[in-house]
Amino acid sequence: MRTRAVERLRFGGKRDTVIRASIRAIAFLVAACSVSGPVWGQEGEPRELIVRDLSFDGNRAIDDNVLRISIATSQSAFFARARWLRWMGLGEKRYLNETELRRDVVRIQALYRLSGFVDATVDTLVRRSGGDVFIRFLIYEGEPVRVTSLGISGVGEILPQRELERALPLQAGEPFNRLLLRAAADTIRVRLSDRGYPFAQVFRNFDEDRENRTAVVSFEVDPGPRATVERVEVSGTQRIDEGVVRRAIALRPGQIFRQRDLYESQLDLYRMGVFNYVNVALADTLLGDPDDSLVTVNVQVTEGPLHRVRLGVGYGTIDCFRTLTSYSVHDFLGGGRTLEFNARLSKIGAGDPLGAGFESSVCRVLSDEDSSRLKLNYNLNASLQEPFFFSRNTSAAVTLFAERHSEFQAFLRQVVGGGISLTQQTPWDVPVTLSYDFTYGSTKADAATFCSFLNVCRVEDTRAFTEDLIRSTVSLAAVRDRRSSVLDPMRGSRLALELRHASTLIGSDSLAQFNKGTLEFASHHPVSWHSVFSWRLKVGAIISPELGLSGQDLQFVPPEERFYAGGPNTVRGFGQNELGPLVRVLESGDRDTVTVADETGADTTLIGNRLRTSPTGGNDLLVLNTELRFPVPGFAGRLVGAVFVDAGQVRSRGEEILDLGGLRITPGAGIRLSSPLGPVRLDVAFNPYDVEESPLYVEEVIDGSTELRLLPGMYRPKRGFLGRFRIHFSVGQAF
Repeated sequence: MRTRAVERLRFGGKRDTVIRASIRAIAFLVAACSVSGPVWGQEGEPRELIVRDLSFDGNRAIDDNVLRISIATSQSAFFARARWLRWMGLGEKRYLNETELRRDVVRIQALYRLSGFVDATVDTLVRRSGGDVFIRFLIYEGEPVRVTSLGISGVGEILPQRELERALPLQAGEPFNRLLLRAAADTIRVRLSDRGYPFAQVFRNFDEDRENRTAVVSFEVDPGPRATVERVEVSGTQRIDEGVVRRAIALRPGQIFRQRDLYESQLDLYRMGVFNYVNVALADTLLGDPDDSLVTVNVQVTEGPLHRVRLGVGYGTIDCFRTLTSYSVHDFLGGGRTLEFNARLSKIGAGDPLGAGFESSVCRVLSDEDSSRLKLNYNLNASLQEPFFFSRNTSAAVTLFAERHSEFQAFLRQVVGGGISLTQQTPWDVPVTLSYDFTYGSTKADAATFCSFLNVCRVEDTRAFTEDLIRSTVSLAAVRDRRSSVLDPMRGSRLALELRHASTLIGSDSLAQFNKGTLEFASHHPVSWHSVFSWRLKVGAIISPELGLSGQDLQFVPPEERFYAGGPNTVRGFGQNELGPLVRVLESGDRDTVTVADETGADTTLIGNRLRTSPTGGNDLLVLNTELRFPVPGFAGRLVGAVFVDAGQVRSRGEEILDLGGLRITPGAGIRLSSPLGPVRLDVAFNPYDVEESPLYVEEVIDGSTELRLLPGMYRPKRGFLGRFRIHFSVGQAF
């Protein structure tokens, strides 16, 4: 049988949709349109037979989940299906409606015919057991009708023909899918609209030969006149000047119309944070005069509150309890400017002056922190943001801040400062930010840190590195973010590059000079229904000029700029900052004992007050993460399981360009619970390696001065099997 058809397609201005989502949506419509009466067997009135299981056999072209939403019959919830959980009486029960089951056969066949499988047959296998029923759909797909050729005419010089054909969701050699045929026409129309032809008409032609399983497809395009924006009309503004809206939109009178500009303008208006509703669209979707090329753009907005307050609380393994307070004034002094005040506090209950002994209970990890660094962390800042700095694509910001930040077991930094930044939106939708920061303050690290890589081992002599310093930094950052969600991405990717420079040439002190670069790429791929495979690669390097220290030329990198790894967001098999170079110090006293090897190799016992660990950081970083997240049955997507493998390395640069022998790989598993703040995450990772060995220093008081004495060899503490597991609790995905 041969079928010829010509279909005219003219859309009203919608973007391409994800093809799989389109199939699911239309499959749902197939189900809805096929129902002639209410689906009385699903909810409400109980029926005798409970659907304990529903499965499909023989389907390859269409996956189970698409088929499930295309039919009316559905299986009971997980807790009502699982044999070992039924006795609890939990979970929603679904009941068999035999009339709808027969209609489901027709629905599946209709979906297959739309997908190009004209000979598909569907049967059912129903097994009854007491009051339960188990249903299996037996599907024979058969050979599909395939597209033998596909052509496009009428685009002329507007669009590159071959590039356009490659972009279509329907390709030659594939099954003749009517749903993808329509999506292909939509793709052509959107491409033309982005070139200035918003009223293009697309005619779909196909010649289907079911006997020979072939289909010839062609698209005839009437682009119509190329449209020019005649005027832009703005409505809905009350307190905000209309000129602010006009500066934010990408369309101007006299400019060639582009559909993409509508979406970019709408997004930019939302980004300003002052509008609750924005709609940017053509005033008319039909041409009164076929030769009229002038169009009007309507911009409708609804203003939100100009003053906003945000409050937040949280908890983290390292941060303990934390709070966030923010106050924003939008349209400050007109022009769409934003004045914002932020206050962040962490280590509440564990750090002075708000210590309450939580480091010994709910924040037990902090019990290993040095008391001199166990302080309340704060970040107080005020910023003024200018959304249009000489152009709509450039924004500027000025910031003043005061900060105290302690990196676990590594350093305590307390500074005040300010900065200015310029952000340019590029044509590739990749914002590039150039910024200058000026800070004045100090960074206090363990004296053993300076002793290990500077050979400055008198505690008094290390104070030169912990005094207040001026640091001036110029940085360049670019971010390409294509993730579906910031808090819980299911698809897309994020690429971030940052380059930073500090030197005496731009005002830094000599001990605050460095060149630092980091590159991070994360990608998320849906692999099945609500399951996603994610991976992340992060690399970094830092160099600094040589300085004359301790009678020799050494490279000194400030502790706060060195790389650290280990913890809930990097390599989860290690504790916070425990991956990479570190030193251990036995404090003077008599409360603890440590067994080490002496110069002859024999074990000897040393008595001290406490053994503390201090990561020294490195100047090279490599982190690689892979993670598979999947829904846990029975929780309607609210509880997600995860398995992951993390790998990483932090090292001080030596002669080797790349030393993968030091790469540490740790597997693990976890769960994520959905919350308004993002997924609440609990991870357990296993570390198969021995504890990292390190130099061991002993504190000695000589003539009233404290010195560090390096013991021979390397020290490696012992740990039991349970000590190989690391538990991390946090909010938000690891990457």
